[in-house]
Amino acid sequence: MALFLNNVMKAIYILFVLFLLTSCRSAYQFTPKGFIVDGDEYFVNVERNLSVYVGDNFSNYDERTKTGLQTDYLSHDDQKIIKKLGYDATKYTVLFNGKSIGDTTFRLISLINNKSDERFKNTKELLSRDGFEIKKTAEGKYYYRTTTLNKQVIYHAMVPFKQQLGREEYVSLIYIIPEKYFKNFDHIEDLAISNASMYRQHYIFTPSRTEILCPDDSSRGHFDYRIPDQYIQKENYTLMKGFSADRDEGKKQLIIYRLVQPGQSYGSFVVCKGNYQIELTDLRHNVIWKDIITVDKDLDN
Repeated sequence: MALFLNNVMKAIYILFVLFLLTSCRSAYQFTPKGFIVDGDEYFVNVERNLSVYVGDNFSNYDERTKTGLQTDYLSHDDQKIIKKLGYDATKYTVLFNGKSIGDTTFRLISLINNKSDERFKNTKELLSRDGFEIKKTAEGKYYYRTTTLNKQVIYHAMVPFKQQLGREEYVSLIYIIPEKYFKNFDHIEDLAISNASMYRQHYIFTPSRTEILCPDDSSRGHFDYRIPDQYIQKENYTLMKGFSADRDEGKKQLIIYRLVQPGQSYGSFVVCKGNYQIELTDLRHNVIWKDIITVDKDLDN
């Protein structure tokens, strides 16, 4: 009898653990292969070939301060907001979510509708724009509506990403601002219209950054790099980053970064002449290989 009761208790415990795991799991899935490089102003998703301008409001998620962007966890409160706004977990995936850093205080959730080879399925499954207003400037347009929920002001924008008839794709930007910090939407609207402008026409997916603030052409140089064979990632995307060798208050200053294709072993960049630390990382910024280099070749060499 004791053995039987022991087995029953074990079974109940296992069922309870499974219940907790499934109840905590988000119904909303994240779009894979997304990242932001600290020091850059764009979130990038390789899976959907898109970038989202977030300005200097975000970096990678910091567990200590609970700020920055993340691509693998959606809180229960955020799930409730998304659901309340009408997003179907079978028709949309999450690009990222997170809390801003610095002087601004808001949270941002971004989603994109799923792609389909079946024409007009994208169109049918888009969130209805009924009740949305149009924000239109010389730079572009997007759809938006505002609401309040649990003492939070929500600015809900839908930005056209691809406008191919029957295969439309929209990036949703949901800005969540505590009422006590709310002043106006000026900053939020600047961020949204910047994305609308970027996507408006002839959008080219080129995830990269180069900061060249050299005094003149003679102080600019180019560098050809080659990744050692043992560090080449044949099946995965990686990032090649370049930092100034002189740290600013102990922090690494990002100068360049490039998305490295699977199997790619070499590349080049133009920067001011000087010493740099280059790092090859995965999309979660784990360092695979690094080196100290000197850029001293003239551009015409």
